[in-house]
Amino acid sequence: MFGLPIAFATPWVLIGLLTLPVIWWLLRLTPPRPQEEVFPPLKILAQLLKQEDTPAKSPWWLTLLRLTLAGIVVLAMAGPILNPQENLISSDGSLALVFDDGWASATDWEQRKDVARNLAVQARDNEQLVSLFSSSGSLNWEGKPIQADEAIRLIDAAIPNPLRPDHERIANQARAEFTQAQPGFVAWLSDGLSRDGGDQLLVAFLESGAELQTYLPDMNQVMVIDSVKNDPDGLKGELVRADTIDSQEASVIARDLKGVVLARKQIVFDADEPNAGFVFTEPVELRNQIARLEIEAVENAGAVHLLDESNRRRVVGLISGEKRDLAQPLLSPLYYVSRALEPFADIRNPEAANVQVTVRELLVQGVSAMVLADIGLLPEESEKALDEWINKGGLLIRFAGPRLAASPNRTLLPVDIRTGGRNLGGTLSWDKPKPVAPFELSSPFFGLEAPQDVVVRKQVLALQESELDAKTWATLEDGTPLVTAEQRGDGWIVLFHVGTNVEWSNLPLSGTFVEMLRRVVTLSRSGGARSNVSEEVLLAPLRLLDAMGKFVPPGPVVKSLSLGGTGAGNGIPLPSLDNPPGFYGTEEGFTALNLFNGGSRFELVRELPQISNMNILNYKGDSSFDFRPWLLLTAALLLLADCLAVLWMGGALRLNALRLGRTPAVLLLGLIIALSAAPTHEAIAADEEIDFSAALVTRLAYVVTGIDEVDRISEAGMRGLTYFLKSRTALEPGDPAGIDLTNDELAFYSLIYWPIDPNAAVHDAQTMARIDAYMKEGGSILFDTRDQVSGILGGTSSSPAALTLQHILRNLDIPPLEPVPHDHVLTKSFFLLEHFPGRFSGGDLWVESILDGDNQEGRPVRIGDGVSSVMITSNDFAGAWAVDSEYRPLLPTIPSDPMQRNYAFRVGVNLMMYALTGNYKADQVHLPDLMKRLGQ
Repeated sequence: MFGLPIAFATPWVLIGLLTLPVIWWLLRLTPPRPQEEVFPPLKILAQLLKQEDTPAKSPWWLTLLRLTLAGIVVLAMAGPILNPQENLISSDGSLALVFDDGWASATDWEQRKDVARNLAVQARDNEQLVSLFSSSGSLNWEGKPIQADEAIRLIDAAIPNPLRPDHERIANQARAEFTQAQPGFVAWLSDGLSRDGGDQLLVAFLESGAELQTYLPDMNQVMVIDSVKNDPDGLKGELVRADTIDSQEASVIARDLKGVVLARKQIVFDADEPNAGFVFTEPVELRNQIARLEIEAVENAGAVHLLDESNRRRVVGLISGEKRDLAQPLLSPLYYVSRALEPFADIRNPEAANVQVTVRELLVQGVSAMVLADIGLLPEESEKALDEWINKGGLLIRFAGPRLAASPNRTLLPVDIRTGGRNLGGTLSWDKPKPVAPFELSSPFFGLEAPQDVVVRKQVLALQESELDAKTWATLEDGTPLVTAEQRGDGWIVLFHVGTNVEWSNLPLSGTFVEMLRRVVTLSRSGGARSNVSEEVLLAPLRLLDAMGKFVPPGPVVKSLSLGGTGAGNGIPLPSLDNPPGFYGTEEGFTALNLFNGGSRFELVRELPQISNMNILNYKGDSSFDFRPWLLLTAALLLLADCLAVLWMGGALRLNALRLGRTPAVLLLGLIIALSAAPTHEAIAADEEIDFSAALVTRLAYVVTGIDEVDRISEAGMRGLTYFLKSRTALEPGDPAGIDLTNDELAFYSLIYWPIDPNAAVHDAQTMARIDAYMKEGGSILFDTRDQVSGILGGTSSSPAALTLQHILRNLDIPPLEPVPHDHVLTKSFFLLEHFPGRFSGGDLWVESILDGDNQEGRPVRIGDGVSSVMITSNDFAGAWAVDSEYRPLLPTIPSDPMQRNYAFRVGVNLMMYALTGNYKADQVHLPDLMKRLGQ
């Protein structure tokens, strides 16, 4: 109208504008209502000085207000519309509406419905039939011609779906329907993306001979989260967008299951770049709580990525039974395990060597799995805590070794293993190493190729039982179990029958070891189905995503998600009508089904070859605007203003001047209370009782048993050995120290002499855990039963002292033992010794056994990386070393031999040098090369 894009629904109503002059004339003749005043004499007298006139006709501004109100009402009744829709539909044939109702249509879905509704209304006005097609197939539109009113009803009820449109399917359906009833006009309400089958859809439109109208949206808000990976350095993901012309900013929000925002990351798309990455570097404990990633202000199912247990980084705690001085990089029992776990798990290495303390610390940290490397004996408290943790879903991975093979403890193992003597190591050796057999179908390792270069030289044997085959996950070529496992409650116990280093097998050096650990650690998930299951698993729908990316309850047509290796790559099928994106499973464990999982790339419809009879319009540019509701709202506001003006002129809204009394300002002075916090004192009450002098000077230590005679001899023996060390070596020890195993700090002493007496007090589990930790941190304990006459290790083992020692060792995680070999470092650490006499001379000195493979030909002594944490004798060393205040012997030697006491002191010197310097003698193997280089 008048060259403007405005039309009126009922233009004849504009005739009412001719009545405005009449309304103006009537308003001029109608005076306002007189003002009423109450008769207060004094008030009237006070107002006599003011001259007020009551107008005889309406003021001009009120007249203008009412004329404007009348004009707006007339315009509203005429129904003005901006950008009115033209009748684009030809009168020949029917109207075909093809909807892209997938995830990319969710952002501007209402605009698409408005366009479709307007086209259907035009078809109704032309008395044409309408055919509806749904590219996702979820709307159950068959494409049959129906009445326009029925089509409008279906369009109003339509909702988008969180699926990918199938253009190939809709092309075949349209071609079949167009053959039976040729349309005159086809409107393709596209989501702007071209997919497989898009060319076929255009060909179907072209073959119909109908006029084609294609509607394209604004693609700025079409972006998705394509892939997410939880790496050691952060939770990484990638965004993919459709429109790459300009640079663009986006914000990714991380939420937990309750919808609480945990983190937010701002990213920027560079111009002409379709991809942009993001990284959440929050702590792993926080990252593991993330269940949903979403792009802020982008409403579609592809802009949401759900995370399940497969995206959680497992927190794995590592505990070693080896001593700290053996923890050299390549020789550490946990070196290869930690390297294998680092790519997909976060490692927790506790500082303390006390197993009871480390287990408690790791459980508090909420570890998903725990690795025990050659732990033979677990404290009772730790054993109960681990058992409860496993039943609640924890994963315990154990590796064999000399300590486990020699330990009589058989708890927290999937199978019973062969028991061996402490001097034998409890292992099975072969003349010819055995390779690993192919993994069976029922094993979680199925699908991995058995390493051809891996051989096993030693392992612990599993005893035969009825369920051994079901518990075996990997075997050697001869059928001997290599990995066994058992499910307990909701958790698992897995045992590798070899060690964590290369002493027993080179399996830890292979890439297969990494994949085996990855699959084992995956068992620590709290629930849901595993990706490596071989049988079909059905997971009920839990929480699903709609096309807007919001959680909705499952509908009646949604089916259970089937897992069992029949899906795409990782065993999870693609989203479909039966299984929309969302969570499947239970609250305790679920699997996430996402719309995109990597490798996505978008191609726009506008980049395809254009068809001659195809017009392209924009959803927003073709939308009309109805002024009627806004004009009616303006008229209502003007009417309200007119009413207020009439009331004001009539005096109803006039208020008498209020005399406000001066209210004194009351200032509220707040008392600032200085809370002087009491000075924080560190809890060092126990430390104040520690004698730190032992950290400044080397001192010989002995265990205080509480028996006066035994403690007196021990103190005299340490004093005598101290005097001998000062007189024969460069070592200047301080005064001997008697220590209480329960309260005193043990780490200050490299060697502790422990006389065994049947009448001594029995130590509790807490104390034994401290002793075990001391030995694993590098300390050594010399147990002396002092009963060689009745015999312990060299004679009978039924003496009271021997039984007491057995009870003590039963509560300690010690390795296999052997008598000191003739080429051991102890035989030549200072003096050359062939035997180790004390007050008695018939017993052997027992130390940790060293593998024969470590003794290479040409070395001066048998090497060992560290000091034996346990040494046992029955020769009563302290009795031979004991002297009085004049340094005279207190006790005679048996047999009475003057040289025996001298050799006993030499044994003491070698023990101290060995405890302080370790295997330094073994380094003499390099002496010839050093002398040669020096020209000597």
